[in-house]
Amino acid sequence: MIFQHSTFNMQHSTKRGVLLLELLVVISILAIILSIGAQSVYVSMQSGKISSESDVAIGLANESLEAARAVADEKWQNIYDLTGKGSTQYKTVQSGSRWTIATGTESIALNTASYTRYVIIDNVSRNASTRLVDTGTNYDPSTQKVTVTVSWQGSGSPISVSDYFFRWKNKTCSQTDWSGGAGSGVKTCPDTTYSTSTNLGTPGVTLQVY
Repeated sequence: MIFQHSTFNMQHSTKRGVLLLELLVVISILAIILSIGAQSVYVSMQSGKISSESDVAIGLANESLEAARAVADEKWQNIYDLTGKGSTQYKTVQSGSRWTIATGTESIALNTASYTRYVIIDNVSRNASTRLVDTGTNYDPSTQKVTVTVSWQGSGSPISVSDYFFRWKNKTCSQTDWSGGAGSGVKTCPDTTYSTSTNLGTPGVTLQVY
């Protein structure tokens, strides 16, 4: 009887040991699954956050691009005569019912992100024969390249949106008097008092000489 009791205790202890080992294996597997699941959820949430912020950045870039287009449409010299083009950072500023361009960047807080937006304006060179855009210095006074860049704190890369602006309308002034004018430079139509027939250089104006 003593031998049988000991055998029973050994078998019972062995079963409990096996159950404990199986439980530990199950817990380990569950821990691994939960860890992978939590990581997947985190990556998915981060991806969704970056995608949402990128969408907002694209919207902000397009907004500023259209504001700059309104500035150019009002008067071509508003963008053509800017100094430091190609490197200077500008921003679009609403003044009453119209848009203007000023130097500097702007900070915009939306949702939980803070965005920085600025505009770069470049002269555009065209091939003299084909009139296609090239990398030379044959600059076209009727074309400007406008690029809006939006960046923000976080994992997303900055967004840049570019477009070419064209001077599509010109003013026509009839020059009838060459005496007593103010000389070369930008003239406001109607104006008939250029003092010389040289160095007119008036962007946006087609001069008819009589």
